Amino acid sequence: MTALNPATDIPSQIDTLEKLAAWVGLALFNINSTLTVIEGVGYTERACQAGNYWVAADAKTRMVVRLSLEVSPDQSSGANKNWTYIQALSNTALPAAFKQN
Repeated sequence: MTALNPATDIPSQIDTLEKLAAWVGLALFNINSTLTVIEGVGYTERACQAGNYWVAADAKTRMVVRLSLEVSPDQSSGANKNWTYIQALSNTALPAAFKQN
């Protein structure tokens, strides 16, 4: 699991859930860009995807973040919040560039 200290690792300019979601998606994509997971019979997909895309219909750039995270089997019988059962993608350290504003 990629260790995270919210007090020192998350840049201070991240002040909304939207910015946090983008930061997390980009960080996980950066350190797991080639990791694939099985999402169905005979179907694999990248575990993390993040990128900016121009949408001509409304003339805006949008960031699309997609994560495929394994959930522990203990979740079905547990009483904790759903996110507490998420399994690690890798043990790669958070790059220093993601800790800076």
